[in-house]
Amino acid sequence: MSGHHCHRCGSSLHPGAMKCSGCMAGVVYGATGAEKNHAAKVGAALMLASWCYLVSFSIPAIVTGVAATLAAAGLFRLAATRARAGYVRTFY
Repeated sequence: MSGHHCHRCGSSLHPGAMKCSGCMAGVVYGATGAEKNHAAKVGAALMLASWCYLVSFSIPAIVTGVAATLAAAGLFRLAATRARAGYVRTFY
């Protein structure tokens, strides 16, 4: 057995299972899509806010800021994915 249990009904979860055999709740391995998207939005907002605070506006500064914002969003999404790599959770 994998050692993971459903937090709703307590049934053992088989490795690779997509549903709990006891209560039929869905199983999530790692970060959910919503968690990844939230991390990307937070990273983008933080980068954009700090860029606007620090840099005067010109076309090269705006282009660089957009690129940095997209990079920050990707890095925050990656960090959220790695931080939840070992999670196994159930949901309805």
